[in-house]
Amino acid sequence: MMYPGKSPYTMLSVEDCVEMVASQVKGALGQEEVPLGQALGRILAQDAIAEVPIPAFPASIMDGFAVRSAEGRGAFLCPAAATAGERRRPLEEGHVRYITTGAPLPEGADAVVKVEDTVQSVRSDGLEVQIPASKPGANIRQVGSDTAQGERLLTKGCRLGAAELGILAALGMRRVQVYQEPKVAVLSTGDELVDVDGDDLDETRGQIRDCNRPLLCAMVKELGATPLDLGLVKDDLAIVRSALSHAFNSADVVITSGGVSRGSKDYIKEVLTELGLPGNPVSCFVTFKLLAAPAIEKLRGRPLDCPTYARVDAMLASAVQMDPDRPEYHRARARWESGGIVAESTGFQRSSRIASIAEANCLLEIPSGSGVIPQGQVVKALLLPGEGLRPEPEGFPRKARKAEPAPKVDRPQEPKTGLLVLGDAEGLRNLRPQLLERRPKEANAAKEVVERWCRQDADACDLVVVLANLGLGSADAEVLAALRSCLDKSCANLEELLLRRQLQQSPLAMLHQSVAGVRSQTLVVTVSTFCGDALTDILALLPQALSSVRSDAP
Repeated sequence: MMYPGKSPYTMLSVEDCVEMVASQVKGALGQEEVPLGQALGRILAQDAIAEVPIPAFPASIMDGFAVRSAEGRGAFLCPAAATAGERRRPLEEGHVRYITTGAPLPEGADAVVKVEDTVQSVRSDGLEVQIPASKPGANIRQVGSDTAQGERLLTKGCRLGAAELGILAALGMRRVQVYQEPKVAVLSTGDELVDVDGDDLDETRGQIRDCNRPLLCAMVKELGATPLDLGLVKDDLAIVRSALSHAFNSADVVITSGGVSRGSKDYIKEVLTELGLPGNPVSCFVTFKLLAAPAIEKLRGRPLDCPTYARVDAMLASAVQMDPDRPEYHRARARWESGGIVAESTGFQRSSRIASIAEANCLLEIPSGSGVIPQGQVVKALLLPGEGLRPEPEGFPRKARKAEPAPKVDRPQEPKTGLLVLGDAEGLRNLRPQLLERRPKEANAAKEVVERWCRQDADACDLVVVLANLGLGSADAEVLAALRSCLDKSCANLEELLLRRQLQQSPLAMLHQSVAGVRSQTLVVTVSTFCGDALTDILALLPQALSSVRSDAP
């Protein structure tokens, strides 16, 4: 026998093939009416028009009180409430009515005052509400303010998703006019093929699993059409003719894979000129996306001038080898990065390597040529529906990302603080000193601790806080004198500031005398216990004061 040589068929460009297939699709199939709940994913066959305004009645946009704005401000009796779903009732003069969000405005009312702006009190004859002045129309959704009567909300040819079904429900459309779903017959040809549900492979005979048919049926279903699985067809001319005859009688579209090359048993070209796809699974995938999918979408009712895929610029994440003989649609995974789309190849692109379509969400248009397209070069990409860019631009919910080290921030070093508690004071919860001592309220004890903590060495404190109630008594005066004798410099302004802050918290602070000053490089202050835990703002001032007095020190 003679084996086939050069193909008698002219090689066509992808653009010519797309145009040729599209020319065979004259428009959508017929129409049918389906219940609203069964319309998801279908193509709308007529415009969706609002027959009545939405809302059809004036409604409150918040919880509050319905009022007659002309009555102005004042105290009004509220004998009843208006809630969503209730029939409208007139509002009597001199009264207001509690109203919930979305409830119809009572007849006679022309404004709503939000509940937060009112004062309510209970009287023997009902609820009295103090109402501020309001303007007509305040906090009201007017009739037709969301959707005017006669407004077109959805256009013929749009795909019905969840949002669109919600709109149709709001319009009161219990049944929806949609285009019929195309029936797409899918079959595979080849003696070497074994059904995935069939017998084990006999590798000695070169058998392989038929992955094209499940792949094609799934892609047909993704589009919203109805796949008809016609199974495997052996490489026999009579069997092929019979299978295709059955397909033509049962489907709107027939898709075959295999049998269109130059083998001695490739009979598909001899029998028909319908959508015959290559036998290699990746070629089958790409050809379906480029040729079959647009045609099926048009049969489903999508507008003829509506592109099937978005065509965008994408930057190559790595270099891509070009084919010297023909252009290629390179499978890739697109992601959003630094304000643009970056495309990463799915790996080795051989047409039989089905792994190259795993998680592919775009096809890169790689022209024919020699050499490589370098990393960073921008090429055109067709974004495939289904899988979005990963990660989405400013995606929500945000995906967990590897934690980055926080930027180093120069912060002022926390001052080393000593707290001297004199007498019965309980301490300051807001102050966490490195040093803490408790002593009786005696002059010598106080002086000894302060001098020790303020000595001129590395262990000296930056800040010494003396917690004590030092009033006008003789014992208190001795302690005050001892503390002042320790200081190299007094800070009268700081003493006055501390006293003012403490007076804001308790008038008893007037009986307390404050000390503030510097010994060596240590700030020493006294704080009264009258203010208790409210001394947070005073303590926050002390590190700043320490820096200030040090800069003024000779």
